[in-house]
Amino acid sequence: MLRIGNLLLISVLLLASSAFADTSLYEISKGEHKIYLGGTIHVLRNSDYPLPDEFEQAYEKAQILVLETDPKKSNSPEFGQRFAQAFMYSDGKNLAQELQPKLWQELQSYADKNQFPLGQMNMFKAVFVSLSISIAEMQKRGYGLGQGVDMYFFQKADLAQKPVQELESSDDILQHMKALTDLDANQVISSTLRDVKKMDKSLGVALKYWRAGELQKLDKELAADMRKETPEVYQRLLVDRNNAWLPKIEKLITTEETELILVGALHLSGKEGLLTQLKARGYDIKPFNAGQRATQ
Repeated sequence: MLRIGNLLLISVLLLASSAFADTSLYEISKGEHKIYLGGTIHVLRNSDYPLPDEFEQAYEKAQILVLETDPKKSNSPEFGQRFAQAFMYSDGKNLAQELQPKLWQELQSYADKNQFPLGQMNMFKAVFVSLSISIAEMQKRGYGLGQGVDMYFFQKADLAQKPVQELESSDDILQHMKALTDLDANQVISSTLRDVKKMDKSLGVALKYWRAGELQKLDKELAADMRKETPEVYQRLLVDRNNAWLPKIEKLITTEETELILVGALHLSGKEGLLTQLKARGYDIKPFNAGQRATQ
């Protein structure tokens, strides 16, 4: 059965692996020029800090931080309004009309038990409701989108006035997420309600593997399902974005400065992943050595 709920959870976590080594941070080089490319997890708890040493060291050695998008723009109220509007019904329908009566009752029961504002959510498509449920459940467990690896280093760079660049705009993100709006509403909601019950285990395993650098297991358990069961979503959210980022990353490698590029780690794995594509283009790839000292 299609595990859309897991897919949406993955889209929040953006976890994956690499076949290169047991780490999610790499040094990419050609000649004298290099960058650091790190796979991240976007949601963490305060108790998940400190981060692995290699991330801190790579940040200190880099002159520029590069993220998927500028958090000041993607976290702005204006973008939030645009994002929500993109998932609203515009044809007079609502979610209750799209769901089978029994499933709608199940969703109502969940909402009543968990104080989820279903009345306000009825005007939104299933994908938006599913993402809202996933985020709310993670927040109840102490996880926050503002506590992930990317935001941690963005806040650190902002305070230190270290330059920050982006690989894509908030408009680009909006277009990519719109690709999910046509997923079957009944499959989305039923899978989400089922997977919420397994969230503690899913998040625990994800964090355990990520911190230990056992990311190949995550790829097998999570990314492989996306590639097999929803190839169109995998293509839009991962492959297409990787292909758009690749020339930008290659250009960054040629600069005199050393950049630390942080992306959701799913973007590193598989034959369409950034690491495989960079290796095929002749770049040297090696795990970042956490034992090396940052130069001041």
